[in-house]
Amino acid sequence: MSADQALALGPLAGHRCRGKPVRCHHTDSPFGSPAQETAVGSADSPGGFVRRWSLKARLVVPVEGVPLSGAVVELEGERVTGLRSSGPASVDLGDVAVVPGLVNAHTHLDLSDFALPLAPGKSFADWIAAVIRHRTQAGSNPARAVVDGIKEIESTAATLLGDISSAADSRTALETSSLDAVVYREVIGVTKERAEASWRGFESWVKNAALSRRIVSGISPHAPYSTQTWLFEKAESNPACQIHIAETREEIDFIEKREGPIADLLQKLGFTDTSSLANSPNAIVQRFPNAIMVHVNHLVPLHFNSYRPAIVHCPATHAHFGRNRFPAKQWLDAGFRLALGTDSRASSANLNLGEHLENLMCGPDSLDPATVLRCATLNGARALGLHADHGSIRPGKLANLAVVPIGTREDLEAVISGLAHPASVLWRGKWRKSEGLANPA
Repeated sequence: MSADQALALGPLAGHRCRGKPVRCHHTDSPFGSPAQETAVGSADSPGGFVRRWSLKARLVVPVEGVPLSGAVVELEGERVTGLRSSGPASVDLGDVAVVPGLVNAHTHLDLSDFALPLAPGKSFADWIAAVIRHRTQAGSNPARAVVDGIKEIESTAATLLGDISSAADSRTALETSSLDAVVYREVIGVTKERAEASWRGFESWVKNAALSRRIVSGISPHAPYSTQTWLFEKAESNPACQIHIAETREEIDFIEKREGPIADLLQKLGFTDTSSLANSPNAIVQRFPNAIMVHVNHLVPLHFNSYRPAIVHCPATHAHFGRNRFPAKQWLDAGFRLALGTDSRASSANLNLGEHLENLMCGPDSLDPATVLRCATLNGARALGLHADHGSIRPGKLANLAVVPIGTREDLEAVISGLAHPASVLWRGKWRKSEGLANPA
């Protein structure tokens, strides 16, 4: 294999998938024939050229369409340009499935410095207090945590994420990563003074947003128990918005009755006046028909009337706190877009969304693997407002693909299982090189 050919193949050059070598259909030049790689003139590409090539796999799962055995994905530069049911390709990946890159719709990169999740505690308020202590302790380095979190997610099948930015601005680090993202600046404040300072911080943060094709800036009013209602009102006009809501019974007790462990915690922190906080979760969810609602463990579809906002479920966090099984099927059957996230390392052992999927196919109210994959890809992209470019394998969309070993199987259960450890990931048409991904043999 020539150096040019190895470069064209990226980390899968010489790679063997379950004993079956990758086959490369090249002439003496890596840009040899119509079915192979060619250089295409483009004013949008550095040097005026983009790469046109194709890859073939035992199974291609476009999500918007049925899985295709032995199909070929055609690519040009950063984009998918076609999908063929058969035929030759520049690269034959062998016994793998090719799926869209996953969408980690909810995480907190600046909390990525936990070796292990914080203990659940006797109450959710205990866990909140532990997070506050962590954020304020000497030696805390949220900027370093952001970088560590990005590196971890780059080693997974995810290519797009939604990050809640609080203690550190993740946008700069994400701009130099191999990830696309929506970054939601957190606004928070039980007191008027804290809320006003938080809003000023958000306004400054928005003004300092660099023009980017890859990173979108949004807002996240933290939660009804921690954020004055006028901050929610200010956030209404922002098209990119995430809200933590109805995560625990304690939260509902506090919002509706001003009692319970969260009320006790706020008292200990010196917040005696909570009159400017919401009195009902309904008042929040019905105000934001287009926002992403995170957790919703103690709401039901009827709370939303006719609204159908996107909701995000974080399976690992849900399991960490020992909560009752999340009724995913109930939400989907009611017409909601269910997306998935890892949440933070404060409540999840890792940021690998692919590891968190199989549990959704087990037990009562389980989902079929096709639905799980859609929740982890297209639903997440729709929730983040980026489905024109992400979430499925379709001409015109970005070439963000995960390559999953499946052996000789062609069932979606094998695909879901393999997403925990992808062989490699294509991001914007280039093989992503990172620890844990496939390297040249």
